Amino acid sequence: MAPRAVTVATVCTGNICRSPMAEVLLRHYVSADPRLKGRVEVASAGTARWHVGRPMDPRARGALDRAGLVGSGTVGAYADRSFIARHDLILVMTREHRREIYERSGSAAVDVRLWRNLVEPGCELDLADPYYGDDSDFDDCLDVLAQGAPALLEDLIERVLFVRRGGKSLPTQTP
Repeated sequence: MAPRAVTVATVCTGNICRSPMAEVLLRHYVSADPRLKGRVEVASAGTARWHVGRPMDPRARGALDRAGLVGSGTVGAYADRSFIARHDLILVMTREHRREIYERSGSAAVDVRLWRNLVEPGCELDLADPYYGDDSDFDDCLDVLAQGAPALLEDLIERVLFVRRGGKSLPTQTP
C-alpha cells in the first residue's frame, strides 16, 4: 500500500488572488521535485464565501503567466471545518485568517502557518491583498509567495519522508 499523501492548503479571504497563486506556485515546485511529486496534494480555499465556484482573478492569472507558471488553481472554495480537517498543513496569508482557521477547526492541534513567516521566521506579518491594486501588486504578492517556497519545500520533504517511513521518527535523508 502506498503511503498517504501529505495534504497542504493555502488560504486567503476570497480564494481568487493570493491562495490560488500560492497553490499554482506550490504545485509547480512540488511537481518539479522527485521527492515530492505524487506525494503532496495542494488545494486552496477562502475564509469567506464571496467567490465560491469562481475562477481566480484574471490579474492573479496574469501574474502567474508573467512568471511562467502554468496550471489553474482551485475554483473558489470555502475553508469550512471539513476542508480544514482534510489537510495536514494550512498556510494562511494573514493573522486574521489564522485566527479564523483555528476557530473553525475547533482544535488547536491543526497545523496553521502564516506564509510571511516562511520568508521571515517570526515576523508575524500579513501578506497584503493585491485585490484593490494593479498588476504590480499581484507581481509583488507572487514574489513574496515565491520567497517562502524554499522553506516550505524543505518542510514538505521532511513530512513526506516521515509519512513514507510509517510515521517513525528517523533521521531525514534524501532517497
